[in-house]
This record gives sequence, structure tokens and C-alpha cells, in this order.
Amino acid sequence: MWAKTGERRAARRADRIVGVDVARALAVLGMFASHVGPDPYDGGVDTLIQGVTGRASALFAFLAGVSLVLMSGRAPLRGWDRGNAAVVTRVLIRAVLLLPLGMWLADLDTGVLVILAFYGLYFMLAWPALWLSTRTLVWIAAGWALLGPIASFVLRRAGDTGDVRYAAPGFADWWQGPGHMFETLFLTGSYPAITWMPFVLAGMAVGRLRLGERRVQRALVGIGTALAVLGYGGSWVVVRLFTGDRLARIAEPDRVSDVIHGRVGSVPVSDPAWLTVAEGHTGTPFEIVGAIGVALGLLGLALLACRPWLGRIVLDPLISVGSMALTVYTAHLIVIDRWFPLASGETWRRLIGFFVVTMLLCWAWRHTLRKGPMEAALHLLSALPARWVRGAAGGGSPRPVAASDAPVR
Repeated sequence: MWAKTGERRAARRADRIVGVDVARALAVLGMFASHVGPDPYDGGVDTLIQGVTGRASALFAFLAGVSLVLMSGRAPLRGWDRGNAAVVTRVLIRAVLLLPLGMWLADLDTGVLVILAFYGLYFMLAWPALWLSTRTLVWIAAGWALLGPIASFVLRRAGDTGDVRYAAPGFADWWQGPGHMFETLFLTGSYPAITWMPFVLAGMAVGRLRLGERRVQRALVGIGTALAVLGYGGSWVVVRLFTGDRLARIAEPDRVSDVIHGRVGSVPVSDPAWLTVAEGHTGTPFEIVGAIGVALGLLGLALLACRPWLGRIVLDPLISVGSMALTVYTAHLIVIDRWFPLASGETWRRLIGFFVVTMLLCWAWRHTLRKGPMEAALHLLSALPARWVRGAAGGGSPRPVAASDAPVR
């Protein structure tokens, strides 16, 4: 009986891990659709599924929070011992490594707003939350989702930075000084931490749950659906009943959708009514709540799909992509820079080619060499100092690290 119980627990653990990888693969492929697919305004992917742009990046940030918690052993950290010091060391080293990688990729000629440097700041801001309970994380994420966009609006308006657009920091931003770099990553960039941290914190709260249990997986789908309706549906109601005419007058001679399409990361500061929209990358309370709902729902569906063995077999190519997301993300930007300049135009054929080739290569790599090259390098560069800290720091016993160490990418 004990053996069977252990097998069931191991099965649930495996389902949870591969389900997270499937969700991460969906985020990466969604970014492909935004980067190399036809423009949504010209019949692209967004026209079909209403929202790859913005939702894929939000899902990526949400899963970063899940992975941070899984790496720390899932339960809240207690006190300060060798194990906890090692976990924090690994998180901070990965954050520091993602900054130059993100800046280098941002300097490539791709036209893509690279998120990795922002990731580095997310990790730096998130590690103290590893000590917080699940309920506290939920409340902080909810409060930040409401107040973060308002604070962003006020700060950008006061600092005359409301018209900053399409900012993903490269090395030129670094040479302008740490103040400019932090302002870009935290406030004025394309994925500013002031409005994106709720995704990470919500992911950390979800990572604490028993993700291998069916009732939790179904709850994620149900709660995610409700939040998506609340966010996107709530915005639809508010704009049409209260702020639509006002926004139309402010946006003249352009359409409201054209003004939003011309920005990434924040809304204009000309009027608080802009905070009632919910389009992707706007960073409003409605958009954050809706995107968190989409992320919850997709994770729940991915976990449910991976429960049966047949599901894991069918989804194995996606599992492979998700298990080496950092490698895939980096490689696809290099490919765009070297072989597919933006002037050549984005096509459905190119997008499908990216999908198919990526899944085939990742499947072959995972079943021969296991870890992706970027994941292996990141693990090595962060694990070795963490082992030294675990052995050198005083007090406490080492904290166990979850088997899902690899997904922190």
C-alpha cells in the first residue's frame, strides 16, 4: 500500500511539473506569434484568438513566479539558514545574469521588445516574498494590481515620462547610468515592474498550491475564467457606459485602438480614463486582472491535460519546448536577427515553420541531452555559488529544493 501511495504522489508531482512546462511552452509560442506572425491588424494571430499580444508575456511572468516558489521548496521560507541563503543566492545570481543577456538581445536588430532584463528586476524584487504565506501573496498581488497602474500613471505624469514608448533597455541605457536603467525597468519600459509584479506574485501564490490535485487544477480554470471575465468584461462595460466617448475625444484624430496599439507597457497620461481600457500591454488594473485570469486558466488546463499518460505523450513536444524556454527564446531572437529581417515581412508560413522546427529540435534535444544549453549554463552558474553559501553560512540545515528546479528560467 505504501509503495502505491508513493507512486501516486510521484505521478502527481510529475503531472505538475510537465503541466507547468506545457503552459510555459504556450507562452513562448505565443511570443513567436507576436514576433514573427502576421500583424494582428492585418489578419494575424491576434485576430483569431483575441489576445496573444500581451497575454503571452504576462503568462511568462506569471510562470516565473510559479517557478521561483517551486525552486525554493514550495513552502514559505522560515528564518534564515543555510538552505534559505542558498535559495536567495541562486535567485539573485540568475537575476544578475538575465540583465546583460536581456540587454544584449535587445540590441539585436529584431524589433522585438525583449523581456529578459525586466525579468532580472522581477527576481530581485520578488525574493523577499519567498517568506510570505499564500494568503499574503494573494492580497499583495491584488493590491498591487489595483494600485500599481495608478502609481505608474501618477509618477509618469509628474515626471513628464508619459510618452515613453517601446522601451526595452540595451547597453546604451546601461551607460546612461543606473538611475536611467532602473527607471526604464521599473516605470517607463515595455514591461515595467510597477505594473508587472502582480503577475509574478500571483504566480508565487499559485506555486504554493497542491498543483498535482485535480480539484486544484479545476479551481484554477474556474477562478481564471472568472478573473478574465471580470478584467476584460469589466473594462468593456466601463468603457462603453462611462469613458468611451471621453476617450474618443481625447484620441482624436486617431481611433482609441490606434493610440493603444502605438504603446507598449503603459497608457497615456493625458487623462485617467485611459486606466479603464484592457488591451494587451496597457498595464491597467482591468488588463492585469484579465491577464492573470488567462494565465490561471491556461495553467489549469495544461495541468489537467497532462494527467493521463496519453496526454503527456501527445503534449511531449510542448513539454520539451517549455523545459528549455530560455534557450528557445534566445535562439529565436538570434534567428530573427541573422536570417529574417523585419523588412522581409511576417507570414503565416514563417510562423508555422518556427513552431514546427522549434518543437522538433527541442524534442530531440530533451530526449538526448536533457537540459537546454542556456538552462544548463544558468543552473551551473547559480548552483555552484549556492552550494558554497550552503556550506559556508552558519545555522540551520539545508533547505530541500524541489525537483522542478529547472523551470526557473
